[in-house]
Amino acid sequence: MEGLEIRQRREQLGLTQKELADLIGASRETIINYEKGKRIPKSKSEILHKVLVAEGLSNTKVSHELIQPTDDDFENKNGNKFIELPNGQYYMLMPLAEFKIQAGFLSSYQDADFLMDLSQHGILVDKPLQGRYVAFRVNGDSMDDASNNAIMRDSVVSTRELQRHHWMDKLRFRDFPYWVIYTTQSKMPLLKEVVEHNTEEGYIVCHSLNDSPEYTDFKLHVNDIQALFYVIDVSRSVSKKISY
Repeated sequence: MEGLEIRQRREQLGLTQKELADLIGASRETIINYEKGKRIPKSKSEILHKVLVAEGLSNTKVSHELIQPTDDDFENKNGNKFIELPNGQYYMLMPLAEFKIQAGFLSSYQDADFLMDLSQHGILVDKPLQGRYVAFRVNGDSMDDASNNAIMRDSVVSTRELQRHHWMDKLRFRDFPYWVIYTTQSKMPLLKEVVEHNTEEGYIVCHSLNDSPEYTDFKLHVNDIQALFYVIDVSRSVSKKISY
């Protein structure tokens, strides 16, 4: 496998370099070198092919079909399934809110039958987690600044909902800078970086990575927020230009 192909397939699976390294028994630096085109030993090449290609894990939709839950797998009280993998990690499944259902998502997302009909998105975690986890397909360019941190259109962000009773506390926006926000002004969610939270006056400041004039920073009062989800993982679109 060529370095570019390894990176593209890894990103399709939503794996970080560290996660792929753990799966094949290598270091993150080793994966970095492979993706830069450095020589891959035959033994590691075979493992990479098995993880990224031979098992059919070339895209997340196929991987969800191959990694089937069993009675021994854990499910939290919000319906997120955790499938234990041979390496000791877990594959966490969460409902994926595609563009067409995002507008009405809040009114139905606590309905178990509704969630069962949705596509699923998965990420690797070290242990089963509590909380409500949801993935959103990114629609828009406000977070695309053409940098390595860009979150492009069609990428998928995995999130955890922050319950309303925590909104008066200081948001952990330094640990989790990106948020999916439903407001009273729009049916569609916003994906923004939160750069300030004023608990005394009850507002947050939303920032876009894209510095185009139409994406200026703005204040959003807590009373105008319907739901908050902080981003824990980004599966970037493989259409993103790859540079070294």
